[in-house]
Amino acid sequence: MSIRFKIKACSLIIVVLLVSIFSISVFSAQQYDLLVMSSVIGGIGFQYSSGVARVLGVVLPDARVTMEATSGYIDNAKRLYAGFGDLGIVSHDTAREVYLNEGAFGGKGTSLLTIAPIHILYWNLVVNEDSPIKTIWDLEGKRVNLQPKGSSAESTAAKLFEALKINIIPSYYRHTEAAEGMRTGAIDSHWQGGSNPTWMEYSVRKPVRVIEFSDEDVAKIRKELPFLSKVSFPAGDYYEGSGNVQVVGTWALLMCRENLEEDVVYEITKGMYEHKDLMLAAHPGAADMGLDKVLDCTVPYHPGAIKYYQENGVQIPSELIP
Repeated sequence: MSIRFKIKACSLIIVVLLVSIFSISVFSAQQYDLLVMSSVIGGIGFQYSSGVARVLGVVLPDARVTMEATSGYIDNAKRLYAGFGDLGIVSHDTAREVYLNEGAFGGKGTSLLTIAPIHILYWNLVVNEDSPIKTIWDLEGKRVNLQPKGSSAESTAAKLFEALKINIIPSYYRHTEAAEGMRTGAIDSHWQGGSNPTWMEYSVRKPVRVIEFSDEDVAKIRKELPFLSKVSFPAGDYYEGSGNVQVVGTWALLMCRENLEEDVVYEITKGMYEHKDLMLAAHPGAADMGLDKVLDCTVPYHPGAIKYYQENGVQIPSELIP
């Protein structure tokens, strides 16, 4: 073999090695984008979405995660259904509408599947402690803030008051504006799923009270709105000086587009449970999360999520398998 041939052969090997090393380097550094539909900035949904984003940052280090502010969980569903974004939190009732192609989701859109139940929306009505309003029936003709139109809070409240045939004067303020309205007397009550720091701060300065729903109230509500359940709301975790109060609640689900890669969804699902501390840091209500709650959902799961649940002993029924 000539020296020239040996030199050419060695050069070729070096080139191949360099190309291989470069390819591996590019591949390992290759990133992809994940767009998370969030909620109203500062609201409860925004806090949980922030927790989701933190989890994604840990379990998917190659992903560029972006949070998109929206008007709430219904808006999240509409955007995802329209093909905008990759995942987001959607309330259980809206998730069922998407799955069944009902209401605003009757046309052609992106199929959505569940990743995990994230938290329970403890729907509650807060009033000032010295308010004469004692029951939900006392809100007849009163000024009640339902949060921005198009939000899950506004939609659920509208359905609830309609079901009970209680006529209120609705307003659609965000939390900060609503708190100021309560302080000045511009509104009589504020409706929300859980709470947020604005109201914790408010309750420190001015005592508040959560309106309790009687068993009879809950029965009447659930007769018309079966997706709502009777729950004990740990109001003391949200408002200064409060205790547990019986209200109604519904699950909020982390959902994604159906064609999101299975291995990506598997890592997300795994991360939601194995890095639950990040969710709790975002909002204490994440304590509701657990593998024992998976079957509370009635909307099919993504194959990546199913893989994780089955590995951990959760038997997913056929109706929850797409």
